Amino acid sequence: MKFGLKLFLAYFAILGLGVYFFLNSMLLEIKPVLRQSMETALIDSANLLAELVAPPSADQPIRIERLQPAVSNTLQRPINATIWSHKQQQTELRIYITNRLGRVIYDSENRDPGADYSQWNDVYLTLKGQYGARSTQEDPNNKFSTVMYIGAPIYSQQDGQKTLVGVLSVGKPNVSVEPFWQLARDNLRSKGLWLLLIAAIAGALLATWLSLNIHRLVEYARKVSRGDPGKAPKLSDPDLARLASAMEEMRRALDGKEYIEDYTLTLTHELKSPLTALQGAAELITLATDEPMRQQLASNIQQQTERLRALVDQVLALARLENQHRLQQAVPIQLETLVRQESEQLSIRLQQQAIRLQQSLSPVRPVQGDPLLLAQAIRSLLENALDFSPRHSEIQLQLKQNDQGPQLIISDQGSGIPDYALPRIWQRFYSLPRPDSGQKSTGLGLSFVQQIAQLHSADISLRNQPGGGVQACLQFHTENTHSPH
Repeated sequence: MKFGLKLFLAYFAILGLGVYFFLNSMLLEIKPVLRQSMETALIDSANLLAELVAPPSADQPIRIERLQPAVSNTLQRPINATIWSHKQQQTELRIYITNRLGRVIYDSENRDPGADYSQWNDVYLTLKGQYGARSTQEDPNNKFSTVMYIGAPIYSQQDGQKTLVGVLSVGKPNVSVEPFWQLARDNLRSKGLWLLLIAAIAGALLATWLSLNIHRLVEYARKVSRGDPGKAPKLSDPDLARLASAMEEMRRALDGKEYIEDYTLTLTHELKSPLTALQGAAELITLATDEPMRQQLASNIQQQTERLRALVDQVLALARLENQHRLQQAVPIQLETLVRQESEQLSIRLQQQAIRLQQSLSPVRPVQGDPLLLAQAIRSLLENALDFSPRHSEIQLQLKQNDQGPQLIISDQGSGIPDYALPRIWQRFYSLPRPDSGQKSTGLGLSFVQQIAQLHSADISLRNQPGGGVQACLQFHTENTHSPH
């Protein structure tokens, strides 16, 4: 199972359990709150009606006649009220009055006149001067038949004295709040489901975003393991960005170590050949008796010395270039002018080899870069084409603007690159023998050009042409160019 899916499932499970327990706790709290609200209303109603029927003195009867007609008419009155989508069509109240002994002297439903209610909590506690209330299931077979009763004391006042003469109780079925509880429950469940859905979408987006970023880091690690050059991915999350930066630092450290080892081994191998030749010539020159032999050995010493010097110079230049991760000072460069200058510097060699240089230089946008480095790259590509071009052949030099940016193409009519050499053509110190002399170069020219291209955000490629010869293409990109104005 993928990490992103695991993260999403864990997030959704934790969130789902949290929402479930929260909704359950809310639902458990709603019904008592609704009943408490109903109880508050019943207390006010009971005390108000108790004052209405209170007698002027203790020796006079409770004034039921003041309550009875109003209650009868209220219970028969039709009601057309809509409360939170719940319709109420009649009054759901039961009112009864007991005397000071707890005997029922009035019952709005005419259910228990004369009954002894002195043991019911609403009457019993009120007669003792306490708050009296009860909730009774009137039908043993129906758990929804509970009714809440609130008792209020009936006092008579005479000469500033209050005398308890009875109790007025108001009852209302608990089921009357059931529609509101169900509505609140349905609303909570609906909103809970929407919350889960929105949270699931957010979690999926978060898991996908994290999974994609991790995938980018994994791909970068795989490229590093394959030795492919590349920059660390730019990530918006600070922690992942620090991880990518740490991986980049690790790659540079490993590349540096591997680079030094590879460079040392290859350079040692390349130095052995001219050193061996120098040693042999130095030993033979002391034994040579004739002047031509001495001159030949001296010439060999000079050639191998020049080869060593060129190798050391190019190694140092390439090392400086590879340690340069960006251009120090980039200026706008007119490629057309730069190409013409480098072509003119090779005019003598072109004449010596009887090679024609066919130029097609179109105006292109200036590029930002280092003129000296770009000049060296163009000269190296031209010299490479000259080294492998036969006499009386032609080199085509083309500069044009395409959709990506300026493009420089150098094509020769040589024998091309052998198939076995194509995978190694960019490898340091790898060189093919020149057709005319059979000698090899230092093998650092193309590596030098490749590093310069990377510094200028350009692409360099070599390919064999169908009709023979090699085509070198240096492609610049639009983001590294500027409009002529």
